[in-house]
Amino acid sequence: MKTKLQMPEEIGNVNKFTNFQIHNKFKIIGFVICVVTILLIVTSFKNYFIDEKFHELFERVVLSFMVVGMLIVSISREKIEDELTSKIRLQSYYYAGLVTVIVYLILPFIHFILECVFSSTPTMNGSGDLSILLFLLFIQIITFRRLKKAYNEE
Repeated sequence: MKTKLQMPEEIGNVNKFTNFQIHNKFKIIGFVICVVTILLIVTSFKNYFIDEKFHELFERVVLSFMVVGMLIVSISREKIEDELTSKIRLQSYYYAGLVTVIVYLILPFIHFILECVFSSTPTMNGSGDLSILLFLLFIQIITFRRLKKAYNEE
């Protein structure tokens, strides 16, 4: 059991991590990365300039850059950062996580229904990255328990 002196330190460490933000100017860089990756996908850049055997790698790299661009936008601070902005950001992460889990679980069934309607041999294809959702939820549960204990709520 931790002593009460260690509890505020643990809360402080979590607050340092959860309050991490980069300068507002990086938001523009994140948007530029997103726009460029969308243009690369929409224009079928890979069909004209990338050898066919590297198409899959190209798609993975472009989508990874899109995620990085969105992450940069997400963790960039606002011009005016106050408690309301922090609360809105926290709520938006909560809703984004919740909707992502729900959509990710429902999508294979929607895909299966569409295959039943339009295909003679429907197959049930699960989501390949289910382990990421499990990891996300595991981290959330562990963090919640530790913070609850740190705030002496448990």
